[in-house]
Amino acid sequence: MRATLEYIKQKFDEYNNLMFEGKLKPLPFKLSNAKSFLGAVFFQREKNPDDTWHYYGFVFKISTVMDLPEDVVEDTIIHEMIHYYIMSNQMQDTAPHGKRFIEKMQEINRKFNRNLSVTHRTTKEEQDSDKRVQQHIICVSRLKTGKRGVTVATKSRLFELWDAMPNFPKMAELKWVVSADPYFNRFPKATKPCVYFVPSEELEPHLKDAKELIKQGNSIRIKK
Repeated sequence: MRATLEYIKQKFDEYNNLMFEGKLKPLPFKLSNAKSFLGAVFFQREKNPDDTWHYYGFVFKISTVMDLPEDVVEDTIIHEMIHYYIMSNQMQDTAPHGKRFIEKMQEINRKFNRNLSVTHRTTKEEQDSDKRVQQHIICVSRLKTGKRGVTVATKSRLFELWDAMPNFPKMAELKWVVSADPYFNRFPKATKPCVYFVPSEELEPHLKDAKELIKQGNSIRIKK
C-alpha cells in the first residue's frame, strides 16, 4: 500500500492514544517522493545555554515511492512518532537512534507485539514497485574482477563524475548512458565516485532502450 494523508493522520491519532497516552500534539503531515527514507520527522533546533538542544518546527513525512505491506507502513509511522515523542518533549538522546529511542522502541514492541527496528531493509519486490518514469544518467562499468556495476549520477555533479570514474579502483571499462527505465530508481544518486554491483543477467534487460552518451568539450549529448 501507499499511505495517504488521511491514513497517516488516522494512524497517528490511533497510536498516539494507544502508545503515547495521547500526549503528542498534532503537527503538519506531508507525503514525500523521497527514496532515501520511508519516513522522517523534519525539525529545526537551537542551542540552549547549557549546550542542550531545543527542538521545534516539526513536520512529519512519509514516502509513497514504494508499495509497502501495511504493517511496514504502520511500523514506519510509529518509528517516526518515537522520534517526535523524544524531540517534542525536549529529551536529549545519545544519537538519532540512541538510548532513549531504543528503550521506547523496545517497550512498544514488547507491549504491542510490533516489529519496530532502527532501519528497514527494502525487499526487491518493494524496490520494483517504484514505477516512476524519470531520466537517469548512468555510468555502466565493469571492474577488472569481472563485476558489473552502475553509478547513477547527480546531474549537478555529472562532469566531475565523468572525469573521476575512469580512476575508480580496478576500473576496466565503462560507458555513460541515459535511461528512463524505472529499474534505476532504486539506486542512490551519486555525488562522488562509487559503484553499485549488479549481476549482468539482471542489468542487461534494463539497458536495452538506453542511449549511449558522449562528452564533447563542455557538453554531453547522445551518441549518434
